[in-house]
Amino acid sequence: MVSFHPDSRFLTDFASGSLATSEAICVAAHLEFCAKCRAHVQQLSDLGAQIMTRIEPEEAVDADDEGFARLMQKIDDDAVHQQAEVPAPVVSAAPAQGLSLPRVVQKLAQGSIQSLNWVQLGKSLRIAPVNVGDGVRQTSLYDIRAGGQMPEHEHRGEEITVLLKGSFSDAEGKYVRGDFVVRHAGEKHQPTATMDTDCICLVSLERPVKPSSIWYRLLEPFVQFRLSGFSN
Repeated sequence: MVSFHPDSRFLTDFASGSLATSEAICVAAHLEFCAKCRAHVQQLSDLGAQIMTRIEPEEAVDADDEGFARLMQKIDDDAVHQQAEVPAPVVSAAPAQGLSLPRVVQKLAQGSIQSLNWVQLGKSLRIAPVNVGDGVRQTSLYDIRAGGQMPEHEHRGEEITVLLKGSFSDAEGKYVRGDFVVRHAGEKHQPTATMDTDCICLVSLERPVKPSSIWYRLLEPFVQFRLSGFSN
């Protein structure tokens, strides 16, 4: 059962189409697992449509300049569709079933995540960068082997993680398929996948993480070079 959700800022900006591409992709993926958030986004979209119909044409320009009307625009013009060329999610649709990927991830991976360019980092972790046209944030898929641990690391900026398969835990708790987990600059953790299955996550990073281990710090410049090469 999904327990971690985007906050009101994420959902409002997503409904208005003003959320950055990488973040919007994460929200779109979460929506396919979460009926509660789909309903919330639909309400925001409906409210935006009602507001826009009540604004006179000459007043709409002023409202848009102030940012209020833009905040309530429909998902039809959201950043995911315009910049990443993936379809805006139908928020009333049923969530993904079984182990199928959210439609937005299927689009980015062209149907198969195994065909992506994976970078192996140790025995338990591999990462596949995905180019979404967002020059600010890095978007990737993470695959943590069943029972495996990621290197302990500290965040230099915001990280959004949406679990697509399996589950993982850290000192803060356990996270399952569909959870939308946000970490902020200064937070440190070490995700560990459960023993029953591999854990696959969609991750949006504002800035590269800082590994705690000396060994991974030495590898960091090489890893970031490989990831940047794939994402450009």
